[in-house]
Amino acid sequence: MIEYVELHCHSNYSLLDGASTIPDLLIQASQLSMSALALTDYDNIHSAVSFQKQAETFGIKPIFGSELTLDSGYHPTLLVQNQQGWENLCYLITQAQHNADKGEAFLDRNCLIDHTAGLIGLSGCRQSDISSFAIHQQYDKLENTIGWYMDVFEKDNFYIELQHHQQPEDSELVDALVSVANQHNLPYVATNNVHYAHQDQHRLQDILTCIRHNITLDTASQILRPNSEFYLKSGDEIMRLFCEYPDAIHNTVHIADQCNFKLTSQLQSLPQYPLSDGLTAGDFLKQLCLASDRCTPKLEARLDYELGIINEAKLDNYFLVVWDIVHFTRQQGIGCQGRGSAANSVVAYLLYITPIDPLEHDLVFERFLSRERDLTPDIDIDFDSVRRDEFIQYIYNRYGREYAAMVCTFITYCTKSAIRDIAKAFGMASAESTLMSDTWERQKDKTPLLQESPMILQMIGFCQQLLGFPRHLGIHNGGMVITEALLSNRVPTEPGRKL
Repeated sequence: MIEYVELHCHSNYSLLDGASTIPDLLIQASQLSMSALALTDYDNIHSAVSFQKQAETFGIKPIFGSELTLDSGYHPTLLVQNQQGWENLCYLITQAQHNADKGEAFLDRNCLIDHTAGLIGLSGCRQSDISSFAIHQQYDKLENTIGWYMDVFEKDNFYIELQHHQQPEDSELVDALVSVANQHNLPYVATNNVHYAHQDQHRLQDILTCIRHNITLDTASQILRPNSEFYLKSGDEIMRLFCEYPDAIHNTVHIADQCNFKLTSQLQSLPQYPLSDGLTAGDFLKQLCLASDRCTPKLEARLDYELGIINEAKLDNYFLVVWDIVHFTRQQGIGCQGRGSAANSVVAYLLYITPIDPLEHDLVFERFLSRERDLTPDIDIDFDSVRRDEFIQYIYNRYGREYAAMVCTFITYCTKSAIRDIAKAFGMASAESTLMSDTWERQKDKTPLLQESPMILQMIGFCQQLLGFPRHLGIHNGGMVITEALLSNRVPTEPGRKL
């Protein structure tokens, strides 16, 4: 079998476009003996953590990337080599997301300048600028664009991307792109712009496209992919398409060998609570505790022990940041209360984070934090939901919107939403949609379905495939991130509803 690595692959986190889950793609990649797989979802890296964890279980190296949408409408593909590349990709996606309406992303091409270190650039699919100019024989624009990319990317880190989906003129386009690459001494690489793991999933991808554009299958011919060739192919299949250009196959492995970034977890990196000159976080934390009107000699004896462990774990600043938020809410009369294992801490009690005296109830501090467990403790706090926007706004104002953000969540397909969207894609009336829902319920109860329409049963099959697919993003009810480093160096951000 020819060794080949797919470097341009979309999962169902290319929302309402990719038609396969990450496990489906990894299973197929494993069966095809791929050593690595790149995930390049549109304008996001939503699946990065899940992708890495699951890829490791299959013994496949995960390669992180994204197919970006430029404000000109063109689509280059970027792959992460190292930590700097990850930070640059996060920055670029953030810029693209904040440059467009919610649900869209458009990157100003000039943002790539000074932000491609650690990234390998692929020129992109048919919707890339280079392919488009080659197709339309706009040679001046083609020359200028290639020169621009060569200037922007580090030496040998920009590749002309070749794709062949057995469409008319694909062979001619591949030949033209190879000629252009050779003229400029650029390497080229083959990809298949994968949108589903298996060829028979192409119909589901058509349906997702219709849902995304809010049109029916009968009227969607101009925007649907022209055939079913956008599946995860083996090296042998790819080699048959690029037999005249074997370097295009070999370069997939060469690129994969250069992409070695791995996500890691680390101690929380919180912004530093502002302190007077010469005062440490530990000193100020102790001052706050001793000044508390809850402090007693008995609690003070336990206090030194807890502060010692907190200081060893380098969590003094962590407590100050939490105290700062709680102190603000109490000043404003906003209801808040800590709970969980934090109630075992005298420090949390003295700072009015928790309401219970742990000594009075014989609560063990080590259940919250101990020298033996190298874990950052959780301080869970409930806030009055009616006034939650007030303290969220305080955090934004206190730490800055480049350092604080709400956590997103994925709204996924359930039975009702899958039926609704697929019925619309098939142009069904509401009554027929109700019939499909009833049929599904009878099918789950194993009631005979001899009288049902074959089309209804086919649609139910599509609905079942959609269950659990992410549909769109929402804002998590209780999650907010605050960091010392720029958020866009760690993860991309995008606008939510105004807070």
